[in-house]
Amino acid sequence: MKRTILSMAIALATVAPTTALAADITPEQNAKQPIEKIQVTGSRIKRTDFEGVAPVTVITAEEIANSGLSSIAEVLQSSIASSGGSLNGESDGFTDSASSVNLRGMGANRTLVLINGRRQASFPSAAGGTSNFVDVSDIPTAAVERIEILTGGASAIYGSDAVGGVVNIILKTEYEGSKIAVKYNDPTQGGGEQLDLSYLQGFNTEKSQTLLMIEYKNVQQIQTDQRDLFYSPAYYEDEDGDKRWGAGPYGDASASSWASWVRDYDSVYTDDKYSPVDEAQCENLFGDKGVYTPVGKYDCYYDKYADRGLQSAYDRINLVLSSTYDLNDDWQIYGMVNASYKESTKYKDEKGFGAYIYEDDATGALSYEKTDFDDYNKFQMRRRMEEFSGPRTYDTQNTKAALSFGVDGNIGEYELDVSWSSSYNKYEKQNHHMVKADALLDMLTFDPNDTDAAKWYPNNKLSTEQVNALIGDSTKESDSSMHQFQAVFTGDLMELSAGTVGFATTAEWARESYEDTLDAVTTSGGYIGMGGTGGKGDRDRVAVAGELQIPLLSNITAVKSLELSAALRYDQYLDDSDVGGATTPQIGLMYRPIDEVLVRANWGKSFRAPDMHRLYAGITRSFGSTEYPHPTIPDEVYDDQYNSISSGNINLTEEKGDFWNLGLVANITDNADLTLDWWNIKLEGAVKTISTDEMLDDAAQYDQTGNYTSCDQMNVVGYLNELDDDGIENLDCMRKGPINSAYEASEGIDASFNYQFPETAAGEFKLKLAASYLIKKEYQETVESEIEEQTETDYFPKWKGQASVNWKMEDFSATLAYYYTGEAKGQDTFTLIDADGDEYEEEDYTDVLGAYQTLNLTLSYSAPWDGKFTAGVKNLTDEMPPLYDERNDEHDSWPFYEEDNSSYSAVGRSVFFGYSQKF
Repeated sequence: MKRTILSMAIALATVAPTTALAADITPEQNAKQPIEKIQVTGSRIKRTDFEGVAPVTVITAEEIANSGLSSIAEVLQSSIASSGGSLNGESDGFTDSASSVNLRGMGANRTLVLINGRRQASFPSAAGGTSNFVDVSDIPTAAVERIEILTGGASAIYGSDAVGGVVNIILKTEYEGSKIAVKYNDPTQGGGEQLDLSYLQGFNTEKSQTLLMIEYKNVQQIQTDQRDLFYSPAYYEDEDGDKRWGAGPYGDASASSWASWVRDYDSVYTDDKYSPVDEAQCENLFGDKGVYTPVGKYDCYYDKYADRGLQSAYDRINLVLSSTYDLNDDWQIYGMVNASYKESTKYKDEKGFGAYIYEDDATGALSYEKTDFDDYNKFQMRRRMEEFSGPRTYDTQNTKAALSFGVDGNIGEYELDVSWSSSYNKYEKQNHHMVKADALLDMLTFDPNDTDAAKWYPNNKLSTEQVNALIGDSTKESDSSMHQFQAVFTGDLMELSAGTVGFATTAEWARESYEDTLDAVTTSGGYIGMGGTGGKGDRDRVAVAGELQIPLLSNITAVKSLELSAALRYDQYLDDSDVGGATTPQIGLMYRPIDEVLVRANWGKSFRAPDMHRLYAGITRSFGSTEYPHPTIPDEVYDDQYNSISSGNINLTEEKGDFWNLGLVANITDNADLTLDWWNIKLEGAVKTISTDEMLDDAAQYDQTGNYTSCDQMNVVGYLNELDDDGIENLDCMRKGPINSAYEASEGIDASFNYQFPETAAGEFKLKLAASYLIKKEYQETVESEIEEQTETDYFPKWKGQASVNWKMEDFSATLAYYYTGEAKGQDTFTLIDADGDEYEEEDYTDVLGAYQTLNLTLSYSAPWDGKFTAGVKNLTDEMPPLYDERNDEHDSWPFYEEDNSSYSAVGRSVFFGYSQKF
């Protein structure tokens, strides 16, 4: 029965160490069977040696099972090549329940994620409302055969996106018999229980192999009040003897001022401008979430932490159906269906909102726009909608389906693989407990003595009828698709004195599309604090590529072999952007002075076409806010609210980069091997959405006051100022959008070491070590800006490492896995003490987050009836994320740690048990 190229790759990855060179083959073995060639991520040329010019890390199914990690997303994010910000499935905003991987810190959107070597549709809703990425949270662990991670650029092979590297998740394609498995994971601090069920079934005949896999996963939520480190609320006395309330790691995270108060600017209905609620009203409105501390500005505050979710709850089901059929000795057809459905719930603190409202002096009509009236009275209100029944949640439903099929066979001495693949994602989201803007105006009164039963004064409790009139759901529905035709023609081109020249040629056509749609009420600004439109677009791409592997020298003095690899690819984008065509070359050398040592060097260019959402996003309207020292009142903070407008930019060009790596691979002994790689990635024209603070810090470029009368007229990124009623200049509106920034770069060194101890009476032991050192991670906003070293300013850890010791003895095995994320430096505003003992604030003061280390222990026993018992502890020492310095202005901001680093987890220690049975 014909063995496929994929099955050979699986066999090699399972038997050999992840960094081992090809095993020596004796003459007797060579006489019995030909040496088969395999395809490894990073090249389409099939070769006898697993190592190539670019470093590839292989994580096998067995290693995943022994790691103690709970998902493929965790496995990827724990990789030493993963650094910088990644989504971990718990992010607020646009991408609830999704996870990403970020290789080399170059961005999740610049990491190409493949399944069985094929592109997938991007997650339909862009991360942060800007960047497209591939969701890795819905990949079933039970179906994964191995993961190959190529670090560094690979655009000459795969085209766009492969800037930071490539993740190729290879699913099982065949299985003998059937297998059921169950696993239960229980965090010791409470919440977050996880149940995994899976079923594998193989159907094999003389000419076919078919695999069916079904997996179900249930995960419970973790809320802030289940983690003492992040909650632990208490009243205390400050240094002046005043009663205060605080929560969080340092006990000083203050409650929200968005509880209930009214500001009557012109004292129309009240003598005092501010009308906060008293203690009895505070308790009546908010119960145990009401925090009454009358030493503050607003008296009644709101406990915003208890109901917040640290981990979402979700249910997910996956299906994988794979089949191959041998037409004859030379040709095979294959196909795979991969589908998943996921429902997720993220818990939120109750909806709070603030609004400026204007009353017509003549008629008493209310409006959010002062321009609606000639003469008006101005009011401000803030309110938590605690009367809304039930918990406030964000609910999402993710549906994914991917189909691929093709034919693979020989034409003479050459091989042709022709395939079609399609993938489709649908994402639905419901933001509950929204406040209807029109309904609020219909019932609102700012007169506390108004006796009209239909009217509502904000400091009073809402009636059931009023709640039903105000409450609403903002909904989002997004979908994306990717269709691709691919033909790969490979083989041996010619014989040279040093060996055989191998080649691969590729032709591709692809179409990707997306549509992001909000409900009509949200789109029209009908919910307070929500607004805007989604986006819609599609684009076609055609590409041709070629690779050569040329042996230059072999079997001469000091040269066992010297090979040259070269690749060239051209992509043409057929869309409305300014990308057009992109040509990417790559060239590398592999030198073996002896069989056991490989020295490699690789250089190439990479590119990335702009995210679809950055090109085609519609106008999104929302309300932004920023704070800075009050310009006229000492020691006060000015809360500056403004209208925010965001949209796509069809004028974006592609991001252009180059990369290189130098490496050494060595088999020190039959039982030991090591790798050492020095790598560098540079990117120019990197696309980024500029932040509010970055614009305010560069007024010369972005302050458009005087050039435009409104942000709607602006076709550039920038902002306009206005004067408030007190004559203070503040933000009127801000136009945000993506720009091609000047420069981004990453450089580092990776090392790994594997050692198989000689077998002893106590069993077999295997040691694996891997570490990565980030020499630099740079970002430059524009060519005029200073280059920012993000390892000093943005909490990019320089060190990342992992180690494992595996023990096997007969039917027993154990693995102790260690994961390390080094110290991380960043710059924030610090509150310091001067020589006189007085406090003062200093911006850009360096903070250092401590190293984060976790230990996972996995034990297993294989029973004689083909059953397997598994148990273990994840995060043995109950490590929690490193905290900001207490002087850091971020130290009392939820969730109290650097949530952008996906290596950190608030789950803590958990124990797990599992059982599987083969039939």
